[in-house]
Amino acid sequence: MILKSERTPAFREDLCTKCGICFNKCPVLELPLEEAKEEINRLIEGDKSRFVLWRCNTCFSCNLYCPENANPYQLILERWNDLYYKRGVPPLYTFVCPTREGNIWQLLNVFLSTQEKRWILTWMNNQPKSKDEVLLIGNYTHLFPFIIGGSKILEYFKPVDLIDQWEGGAYLYQGGYLDVVEKIARRTKKDFDKWETSKIVAALDAVQYIFQDVHSRELNIKHSQSFSSLQQWLLEKIESKELQLEKQLHMTVTVHDNCYSKVLGGKYWESARTILKKCGCKIIEMEHHKKDSLCCGFGAGASWIRNISIPFDILHEGIKKFQEAERTGAKALISYCTGCIYLLWATKELLNSKIELFHLIEIVRMAMGESLDYPSAHKKRAWDIIAIITYEWLVSLFKPSFFITKITFDQKRSTFYTKNHYLLRIIRMLFNSSLMKKLYRKLFMILIKMLNTR
Repeated sequence: MILKSERTPAFREDLCTKCGICFNKCPVLELPLEEAKEEINRLIEGDKSRFVLWRCNTCFSCNLYCPENANPYQLILERWNDLYYKRGVPPLYTFVCPTREGNIWQLLNVFLSTQEKRWILTWMNNQPKSKDEVLLIGNYTHLFPFIIGGSKILEYFKPVDLIDQWEGGAYLYQGGYLDVVEKIARRTKKDFDKWETSKIVAALDAVQYIFQDVHSRELNIKHSQSFSSLQQWLLEKIESKELQLEKQLHMTVTVHDNCYSKVLGGKYWESARTILKKCGCKIIEMEHHKKDSLCCGFGAGASWIRNISIPFDILHEGIKKFQEAERTGAKALISYCTGCIYLLWATKELLNSKIELFHLIEIVRMAMGESLDYPSAHKKRAWDIIAIITYEWLVSLFKPSFFITKITFDQKRSTFYTKNHYLLRIIRMLFNSSLMKKLYRKLFMILIKMLNTR
């Protein structure tokens, strides 16, 4: 039996007037105002949701639309947390559970290059000391280590890559697994207290927010360290001339604002854009940006209805992002979230989109004069991940839902032990064929139309 923990809900029912504006203005739901009012009332009363719990992309926008600052987003998370105790998590979620066999980080070991393994091995075994400024590489930067591996940027840090920190619980928080996030928060506090370091920089804005705000405000777990995001750190170093930008890139770009960028009143929007301008980029905004920005697709997996449809729901939403980006006429789509990058690259390859795709770190590195293996490294990794998603989806069809009971690695048998995974290797080998890629793209689009529940 999984027991609920005691938390202080962040939704402010005392402030909510049930006006429905949050779900009426939502760029995904767009509910008529009367239906929006009925839906917020159903969620407050704990009645069955007609729309929100099955269609929400967990993008935070509703909090920005709420005129009373009642935090309706956190109400959605509470109701998903309630559902967790009834149905568990879908079997496909093994994909993002680092403590379960067959997760993406374990399976990716089959495809990592020797250089990538060296970087990751170093990061996973680094032991911070009191004077070190720690960079939390994070679960999703781990999937694309070449984004930052080998860069001069790392010379300023002690890079640490602890996959079973679950990005502080950031992506589980978005799925409403709030009680599991609390357990992770307590575990990570023990990690940090052992380090005795005072400064921690997170590769993801979401991770800074989770450690700095969610853990303390919603879970009553306070860390003694100060947290900042790598994006903020980069801007400070560029403005102080400590990081020298050797050339202007002269690129027209459009910016993907990730879901967590909407917290704290949109704190992270302008720093990313300022960095891009300093690197010589001209920005053309998409129709939906900043507070209205559409999700990369990940959030569609939070509001799951059927396990079988999750990848197709996710890619269906990701396609919307690329269609908007392409309509701007920009040369490149820029993300400052590595959690988004892996899904965006998978979507780009399946959609065969011609717009280029970069992480903000890569833009800075190019402006610094560093060379990248672009786009070859990204294309290869995208198909590695597509193969893993395909493999995991097939396997998950024969497994039941589960509860997340283990949040720490089994030290006797690491979850990163790599089996032969013959079926996975065969799937990936087939994707080396341009004809097979073309056929798979067509098949995937057909399945999106057939299985999409949104």
